[in-house]
Amino acid sequence: MTPDHEVRRNEAFRGLTREDSTQLDNYLHFRNVQSAEKKAALDEPTAPFNARFLESAQEDQPKGCWTLQNDERGETTVVRSLMWPGYSFYHKSGTTNFGAMYIGDGQKNLELHFIVQ
Repeated sequence: MTPDHEVRRNEAFRGLTREDSTQLDNYLHFRNVQSAEKKAALDEPTAPFNARFLESAQEDQPKGCWTLQNDERGETTVVRSLMWPGYSFYHKSGTTNFGAMYIGDGQKNLELHFIVQ
């Protein structure tokens, strides 16, 4: 985040390590923050120095609404939403290669609380 509160690509980002790519806490939402705590932190003068100003997928409710899978060699991680079936994100460890796609019918999984425990 810039001092003008603009979100920009971090040119120093070289990708997550294999180990870090397996932690859901390292995957962040690029959206307006939802929690009151994060919103308040954005109003602080130190906001541009806060590296964790976006919300982690780990914090989403219900717990377990995301799955995380690695390929056989552990190089590529795929994160999928159980809340919005058809949404997937991938990241190739140690690189800046990542992407996301949604192929679905736009229907939220309203029975997720029966699946996730």
